Amino acid sequence: MGYGAIIDDRLLAALGSHFGDLCTVQRLTETVDSYGQVVEAWADLYASVPCILMPTKGREISGPNQTYTVANYAIALQGAYPDIRESDRAIVGGVAYNVLLVSTPLGAMTTLSCEVVR
Repeated sequence: MGYGAIIDDRLLAALGSHFGDLCTVQRLTETVDSYGQVVEAWADLYASVPCILMPTKGREISGPNQTYTVANYAIALQGAYPDIRESDRAIVGGVAYNVLLVSTPLGAMTTLSCEVVR
């Protein structure tokens, strides 16, 4: 049992069909180009992780020159990924979600609280 005695690996494998989406978790990296300029790029930390994407809430924000939507989601990843940080992002279905909070309850599954601004 890879997740301790609390959750059997066979149970997680059996739940695989409930994780109907795939998630890529990315981390922002910085390098210096040949001109000495800092270049930022997103690099894959984890790719093709089975997940479930669930909307949690949203709001529309209106300003004098623009209106935009902030939507919050929970993304449940199949498996424990304790090194994911709040500064990372998750991509599901081609949409990038900013990670706001990471939790790994019981060390068996990772839940990401995320937002996307449109």
